Amino acid sequence: MTQRTTGLRAALSHAAVYQGLQDLLGGRRFQHRLVAEFVRPPPGSRLLDIGCGTAALLEHLPADVAYHGFDLSDRYVAAARRRWGDRGQFWQADVADAPRLTGGRFARATAIGVLHHLDDAGARALIRLAAAALDDDGALVTYDPAYTAATSRLARLVIDRDRGRFVREPDRYVALVEAGFERVLVAPLVGHLRIPYTACVLIATRPRRAP
Repeated sequence: MTQRTTGLRAALSHAAVYQGLQDLLGGRRFQHRLVAEFVRPPPGSRLLDIGCGTAALLEHLPADVAYHGFDLSDRYVAAARRRWGDRGQFWQADVADAPRLTGGRFARATAIGVLHHLDDAGARALIRLAAAALDDDGALVTYDPAYTAATSRLARLVIDRDRGRFVREPDRYVALVEAGFERVLVAPLVGHLRIPYTACVLIATRPRRAP
């Protein structure tokens, strides 16, 4: 994963700063909507959170959903463990390490704000991991900033200053995800945060299996 970490962005490597900014921008409210409207984990199911950060998504999941999350940042993972304890399982890992950590298939996989940090090769590796980790009727849900027809000049200015270096148009995200899934639905978003911002949610189903 390659991202911008210079200047003020360096502070976001600290878990408390990162989570505080997410909450300030309206991330907590949006994650509640994300789970209720898009993720919708079945009762008693298992969920894999790829690039879980501080595991903020866990706050909005039903108590009977078994949460498994991993992130490249040891600081974020440590913060998740301190906050959630045995409510979930948390690992410091990258996509290459993750297959040996998951230990079974999942009903849902999420990658919230992850793909725009990855080049095309890295994104495809993540998609392959998710497809392999999911049940046949499982779903991958992703969320990332996106350049759309609704992106204003101010929103573009905000998005261009993201740590992620690979913000794409929705159809480019779709093309990447289709390498691992037969069906991909797109939900463009605007006005969902407290700042000018455009993004998209992808819901991918029917994971492709390696021959």
